[in-house]
Amino acid sequence: MGDNIDKLVRKEIKEIAPYVPGKPIDDVKRLYNLKRIIKLASNENPLGYSQKVKEALRENLDNINRYPDGSGYYLKKELSNFLNIPEDEIILGSGSSEVISLAIETFVNPGEEVIYPFPSFIIYRILVLKVGGVPVEVPLEENFSYNLNKFFERITSKTKVIILCNPNNPTGTIVYKEQLEKFLSKIPDNIIIISDEAYFEYVENKNFGTCFPYYKDKNIVLTRSFSKIYGLASLRIGYGIGKSEILNYMERIRPPFNTTGLAQIAAITALNDQDFVKKSINVNKEGKRFLYGSFEKLGIEYIPTEANFILCKFKQDATDIVKELEKRGIIIRGMKSFNLSNQYVRITIGTEEENKLLIKELSEIIKYQK
Repeated sequence: MGDNIDKLVRKEIKEIAPYVPGKPIDDVKRLYNLKRIIKLASNENPLGYSQKVKEALRENLDNINRYPDGSGYYLKKELSNFLNIPEDEIILGSGSSEVISLAIETFVNPGEEVIYPFPSFIIYRILVLKVGGVPVEVPLEENFSYNLNKFFERITSKTKVIILCNPNNPTGTIVYKEQLEKFLSKIPDNIIIISDEAYFEYVENKNFGTCFPYYKDKNIVLTRSFSKIYGLASLRIGYGIGKSEILNYMERIRPPFNTTGLAQIAAITALNDQDFVKKSINVNKEGKRFLYGSFEKLGIEYIPTEANFILCKFKQDATDIVKELEKRGIIIRGMKSFNLSNQYVRITIGTEEENKLLIKELSEIIKYQK
C-alpha cells in the first residue's frame, strides 16, 4: 500500500522535510514530571498578551458558531488607519507565513527560482518546493550580516522572487536602509520582493531598512505579524502590505475565512493597546542587555540582535546543554533544524525573572561540564 501512495505523491513534496517547531511545554512537563516550565524556544511574547484582548474575546465568545467576516473588513480598516495606507493595500493571513505562502503560490511557476538568506526561517524552502520552485539559498556573512550584493549576483533569468527576512530569524540581524535602497534600485520589475518583517517592532537600530516606504513604487509584498509583540501566536493572524494590483491576485487564492472572527477581534484590540506594545519593547531591551552581559561572563558567543531572541554559540556541542536545561524546566532551541552546527542555540528573551533563572541554570551546567 505504501508504495502506491509513494507513486501518487508529487515529487516536489518528497523533497520537503516537515517543519519542526520548538518543543511544546506539555511535552517537557510530561517527560521530566515538572510543574513549571519556562519556554524560551519559540520567540513568543513573555508578557503574554494585552488584558484588553482577553476582555474583547470573552465578550465575543457567543459568536463562534458563526463564520467570520471573510474579508476582515474591520481589521483592515483599523490597520489602514494605523499605517495610514488604503485598505486595498492590505491582505490578511493566518499568520504572516500564510501571506508569504499566498505570494509564492501566486507568482512562482514550476522551475522558477526564489532567492532567500541562509540560515533563515525554514518555511521559505518548504513553500518554494511546494509550488515546484527552485530554492536558491544565499549564505549570510560570517557574522550573519546581510550582503545584498551576493543576493544580486544570484539573480538569473529564472529568478521570480527574493525573500528578505528582516530582522532575520534565527540570527536577529537586519538589512540597513542604505543597503536596501541601493538593492531595490537595481532590482528589475519582473522580480517580486517579499520582506518578512515579523519582528520589526523590536528593532532599535535607527538605520533599519524596512520595505514599507518603497512598496508603492516597487513590486513588494511586506509581511507582518500579530504573533510576536502582540502576543497572539495561538490565534494565527498576520497581514501583508503591497500594491493593490499585486494583492488582488493573491486574494484570488486566499482561502475563504482564513482568519477567524476571534483572531480579527483580538488583532483590532491589540492594535489599540500600544501601551502593552511599549511595555513589551522595554522588557525586551532590558532583557537583551542583561543576557549580553551574562553571556560575556560565561564565555558564550552571541550575535547582537534586533529581535526578541539571541543566537548563541557554545564552545562545544550544545545538545547536552539544551537537554539539561529541559530537565531543569527551561526550553531553548537547538539550531540543527536550521542546518547550523550543534554549537548554536537560539534563546528567546524572557521576563527579568525568566532570564535570571536561565543564566543561573546555565552557569551551573557550564561549571559542571568543566
